[in-house]
Amino acid sequence: MAFIVERHTSSTSDASEDLDESGTTLEPDVGRRLRVANLAAGVFHLAQSLVFLFIVTDFDLPITTSFATEDPALIQGAPPVEVWTDFRLGYGVALFSLLSAFFHFLVSTVARPTYERAIANRQNPFRWIEYALSATVMIVLIIMLLGEYDIGALVAVAGANASMILFGWLMERTNTPGADSLDWYPFVFGCIAGIVPWIVGAIYFAGALSNADEAVPTWVWAIFFSIFALFNVFAINQLLQYKAVGPWRRYVFGEGGYIVLSFVAKSFLMWQIYFGTTR
Repeated sequence: MAFIVERHTSSTSDASEDLDESGTTLEPDVGRRLRVANLAAGVFHLAQSLVFLFIVTDFDLPITTSFATEDPALIQGAPPVEVWTDFRLGYGVALFSLLSAFFHFLVSTVARPTYERAIANRQNPFRWIEYALSATVMIVLIIMLLGEYDIGALVAVAGANASMILFGWLMERTNTPGADSLDWYPFVFGCIAGIVPWIVGAIYFAGALSNADEAVPTWVWAIFFSIFALFNVFAINQLLQYKAVGPWRRYVFGEGGYIVLSFVAKSFLMWQIYFGTTR
């Protein structure tokens, strides 16, 4: 199976202005701008993660298990909950930023030819692989901050989020932005998978509020709603790309949007967690 689906990309004048005369590779100026953007994003992500690791607090959250101890037909009450391990939240925060830095440096150095060929074909597999890792770490950390610690639930949340990202990749593989006929099934299925972690988060958010207002401090409120909004802006960015609305008729414009959104979302989460846990 090809990593990049080769296809003609000259269906609209706005899209083809980013390509050279052959219509198959990027104009040198476009490629240079993307390289600078990715290098800059990589430097900022790396710098943030290194600073964060230097100042990281010892804030831990438990990861728990709850295994059956007797015949399920005879059990009375809930199984005992045990702490499997304690997780240093700051390491997870640094991880998603380091992952972003790695992929930005990758596509601006050794993988640059493959990346630019993909962009010329209005695709970016590197983005989806990175998001499947970094955004999944992000959502797991958010769910833990809301009070869900069970290892099984956290794995399920991670799987649902990764599926959402991979549906985004499938949308890109099977469709050409701005085409007259688009298959929206991958986009819709991705939205369905993507809402699952947020439903889990909303359940725990509401449950904590019903127990005590202080169970969900203001900084966790801010994380939940701000990152939820930013995750939805990613979907809107892809929607506008495929609808070919205004400047999104140029695939490169949407690619720039993804770079900016990724940095903003990760920065918001990183520093909200830091300042929330160092009160």
